[in-house]
Amino acid sequence: MKKINIAILTLLLSLCFTPQQLAGAFIFQAKAGISLGYYYPSDSVFKDVYGSGNLMFAGSASLDLTKKLEIKAEYNLFRDKGEMTITEEELTFSINTVLLGIRYNIFKSKNLNPYLGAGVDFISYKEDYPERFEDVSDSCTGFHVEVGNYFSIGRKFHLDLNLRYIKADAEPFEEELGLGGIRFGIGIEFLF
Repeated sequence: MKKINIAILTLLLSLCFTPQQLAGAFIFQAKAGISLGYYYPSDSVFKDVYGSGNLMFAGSASLDLTKKLEIKAEYNLFRDKGEMTITEEELTFSINTVLLGIRYNIFKSKNLNPYLGAGVDFISYKEDYPERFEDVSDSCTGFHVEVGNYFSIGRKFHLDLNLRYIKADAEPFEEELGLGGIRFGIGIEFLF
């Protein structure tokens, strides 16, 4: 019954628009980019071992569906070094994130194009210990919300200035580890 209701609603909505109106509503502008950010993890234990944060590198691909709506896929890499609290032996922590998101462009002027966004983050992480210990690796799913602005640089490029809040919790050894935090980044994107 639910599928029938959805089909009827879709048919009724499609009758309200001509093919030209529907074709004009979508623009399908593709973009590819790279970015550099600084990631501030929120977990207090993480901060004690690794410090307040480190650089995060990203590559992205996105598609503007309409003038207001964009879908985005992104790959992020974060790596930090720290020390064990007692023996001060070196540790390495890495996070690889694949995220899928959507952005809503609030308005567009010559140099301003602010947006709001949200999405889901698929996170894998690994902590490398000294040889006498076993390394820890696992994965979890989180989400993010973001705000940012595109600055046009000619016809084919723009800068993306972005502030993102990430919420993700993992549970290694039955203890909660907060992998989320704040990420501030700047990127450049090429428009196809």
